Amino acid sequence: MRSTEYENRHAKRTQGIEVEMSQPREKPPSRCFGHFLLGFGICFGFRISFFGFSPMMIRQVVVRLALLPVVFAVCLGLCAPVGAQGPAPQKQPLAFPIIVPPPGNAQAPSLDCVVAFGPTVPTSALAFSPDGKTLAVGGYQEVLLWDLANAKLAKRIGVGQIGDFVRCVAFRNNGQWLAVAEGTPYGPGAVKVFDVNSGQPVLVFPEPKDAVFAVAFSPDGKLLAAGGADKVARVWSVDEKKLATELKGHGDWILGVSFSADGKFLATSGADRTAQVWEVGTWKPVAKLDQMESVNGVAFGPNAELVAVAVSGPTDRMIRLRRRDNTQLARPIDMGVPGPLGVVWAPAGNRMYVPLTDKTVRVYDPNNGAHVATLTGHTDWVYGVALSPDGAMLASASADGTVKLWHTGENRLLATLVQITPRTEEWLIVAPPGYLAASSLGAVQWRAANLTTPPDKIPGVLQNPELVKKGLAGEKLPPPVLK
Repeated sequence: MRSTEYENRHAKRTQGIEVEMSQPREKPPSRCFGHFLLGFGICFGFRISFFGFSPMMIRQVVVRLALLPVVFAVCLGLCAPVGAQGPAPQKQPLAFPIIVPPPGNAQAPSLDCVVAFGPTVPTSALAFSPDGKTLAVGGYQEVLLWDLANAKLAKRIGVGQIGDFVRCVAFRNNGQWLAVAEGTPYGPGAVKVFDVNSGQPVLVFPEPKDAVFAVAFSPDGKLLAAGGADKVARVWSVDEKKLATELKGHGDWILGVSFSADGKFLATSGADRTAQVWEVGTWKPVAKLDQMESVNGVAFGPNAELVAVAVSGPTDRMIRLRRRDNTQLARPIDMGVPGPLGVVWAPAGNRMYVPLTDKTVRVYDPNNGAHVATLTGHTDWVYGVALSPDGAMLASASADGTVKLWHTGENRLLATLVQITPRTEEWLIVAPPGYLAASSLGAVQWRAANLTTPPDKIPGVLQNPELVKKGLAGEKLPPPVLK
C-alpha cells in the first residue's frame, strides 16, 4: 500500500491521538502553507491519502483556479492552531455482530460484542514473518507483533524508540529482524531495524531526509530498500551496515518499493506518475513506466516478467500490468470509482489483492483480469494488504484502526485484530461467528435483543481462545450455543 492522504484526511485524528497519548507536538510553520495547498486538493476532488500532499499534486491543482472562495475557507480551517481544532477524539463503540441461530419459529435473537475503542490509529503497515506465525502491524510509535498460532498479542516493540506513525514494516528472511519505516511528511523520517526477540534496534539508517513510506528486504535478506518524501530510493547493505546506493530517478515522493522474487530487480513507484525498474547490483535503470496519475504501489509477478502498478488519481484508477523490459502494457484492470492504494501479487501467480478507497479489498486473477471476489467489513479506506508466505492468509489494514485476516482459498473472514487503546497491552481478537480472545473483557459490553441467555453467562460462551486459534488456522467454527 502506498498513497498520500495524511495531512488533510487525518490531521485532526493525528493531533487527537497525540493529545490523548500526552505527546504534544509543535506544528511546523510550513504546515499552514501546506494546508493552503491542501485546500486546493479538497476543492478539486484530488485524492489525498495517508501520506500527505505531494508536489506533483500541487502542480495538478494549480492549473484549476476555479473555486477560490471555497479554497480560502478550507485553508482557514486547516491552518487553525492545533489547540483550536477541538478536543481529542474519545473512545468510540466498535461493534461485532455475533451469529446466534434462531430457536425454531421464535423471533430471531441478536447479539453484538461492543468494545470501547480508540482513539483510532489509521493502520497501513503489515508484514507476515517468514514462518507465517507472526503478523507485524504498525501502530502509533510502536509495532505490534501478533502471535497468530496462539491467538494473542505477543509483544510491542519500538516503544520509546519510534517517534511517529509507522508507515511500513518488513521482515528479513530469517524472521529475526524487522525493518520499520516511519515519519510524517515535512518532518523527520527514519528506517530502523529491530531485533524481534529483544525488541531493541540493531540498525538505524540516518540518510532519509523526510518521511519514509516504503521499505522492503531483498529475498536473500542482504539488501534493504526504502523510499519516501525526499524522492530518493536508498538501498543499504544489511551485513555491511552501510548505504549501497541512492537511486534518484523520481521527481516526487516515492510511495512503493518491491524486489522481484529472484532478487535481480528492484521496482520503485511514486507520486511523479512513474514506476521504475532497476537492475540489482549494477543499479542501472531497466525501464521507466509512465502513468497518468500517482503510482501508489508496485509488485512483480512471480517470474519478474510483469510488473503490476497501482495507479490512482482524478482521471485514472487502475491496476496496470506492464512488461518489465519493453514497458508495453500487458493488461489493464479498471477499478471504476475507487482508487487502488497498493497491490500484492501472490507468489503462485493466480491471485492479485488490491486495497481500495471504498473500504474493500478486491481479488483479481492477473492471468485474465477477472474479478474474483470483494472482501468487505472495514469501515474506512483500506490502506494496505499483506499475504502470508504460503499464500493461505491475507491481512488487511485500514484507516478504521483494525486489521482483518482472510482465508484466501475461500475469500472469507477469519478474524479481526484490535488494539483497544494505542500504546497499551489491551487487545482483542474476534473470530466469526463471534468467539473472542482478549487481554481482558473490561472494555467489552454486550448488546442483546430477544436473547434469554443471562448477560453474565455470555462471556463464558464466547470467550474461547482455543476456538479462535482454530479459526485462525482456517477452520470454520460452529455458531455459539446461546438462546
